Amino acid sequence: MVFSRSGGSGAWVAALVLTQFATSVLAAPWAGAIGDRFDRRVVMVASDLLSAGVFVAVAFSHSALQLVALAALASVVSAPFGPASSALLVMLVPEAERTRATAARASGVAIGSVLGGALGGVVVALLGGATAFLLNGASFVVSALFVMGIRGRYRAEPSNDPAHAGIWAGVRFVARHDALRLVLAANGAALLGYGMINVGEFPLFAHLGSGAFGFGIATAGYGVGNFVGVRFGRRAEGAFREKQALFFGWLVGGFAIVLCAVSPSSAAVIILFSIAGVGDSAALLAGTLLTQRHTPDPVRARVFAASSSVNTGAMSVAMFGAGFLIGPLGPVALCLVCGIVTLSALLPATLLPPRGQVPWKPDVETVAEPRRRGRWLFAT
Repeated sequence: MVFSRSGGSGAWVAALVLTQFATSVLAAPWAGAIGDRFDRRVVMVASDLLSAGVFVAVAFSHSALQLVALAALASVVSAPFGPASSALLVMLVPEAERTRATAARASGVAIGSVLGGALGGVVVALLGGATAFLLNGASFVVSALFVMGIRGRYRAEPSNDPAHAGIWAGVRFVARHDALRLVLAANGAALLGYGMINVGEFPLFAHLGSGAFGFGIATAGYGVGNFVGVRFGRRAEGAFREKQALFFGWLVGGFAIVLCAVSPSSAAVIILFSIAGVGDSAALLAGTLLTQRHTPDPVRARVFAASSSVNTGAMSVAMFGAGFLIGPLGPVALCLVCGIVTLSALLPATLLPPRGQVPWKPDVETVAEPRRRGRWLFAT
């Protein structure tokens, strides 16, 4: 819509993307603080309803400037949902079911991304962008109704620890915690590589002769790979297996991207993109589980917000840098660089505890049994 209403201006499109990413990163500390201070269920509902209102406004906006401003507002009002949802899931689910619950949430994200992209393309083609945004707003209302179906109060227990005070407590906690720093370093490094390949994907398929057709199939294949990776990742129960999933996920993802640079056909690259999706989702799921394991409840939403901010920042920096590299390097060489950068995540993943063969984890966290088991599925 921005491209259309700006007369085909690439500068306006770039401004939109930059605004969305920058606003999301800047809002993260405050978004996490809201999730730790107030009832996390209420925070999710409020975020959903405000997001729905913003996207209704987007549907009726008529200028590129309005659309960019509303994109920034959408990033702000949606920012509290993710940290609050991640922290709420830990409160809802007994530790024995936490891996399965987190994997179910990631499966929902993967399925939603694939189906949403396909449905969005059809709606935009047949009914226009405004209708797509109205449906998007309706989906936020449906999400809010699901969350409202969860009964009870889910507010973090107050903490007297000075380290847990303030908006930046999540950032400070990550900075002081070896395991969390290493998880963040591994995911940040890998997402630098994945962010760069986002810029090189379409030019690579154009170079191979399949263009938009190959690119579309590869995008769908990547989404399917994400779902498969989550199914593998749900077996990562315990700190040692979580570390293994983080390491091997990025190993598989990085190696698949490297092979894309030397693959002779679009079919081979499509398969490799699907494999990269498997590694990506398995590693990110492991990172989420490790973050849950090492973070106390009073700062959990702020820690998840800090992690999300770093991951989003890494992706945006990578795409910005790749925009300058794609011209002189070309899509094949850029693909090779992306894979090598992704594989750099293996160093911090290797240093992550436990470093021996005996699984290790902190003291078991006491989690109350939810009143209605299975309701955690609707919190995502």
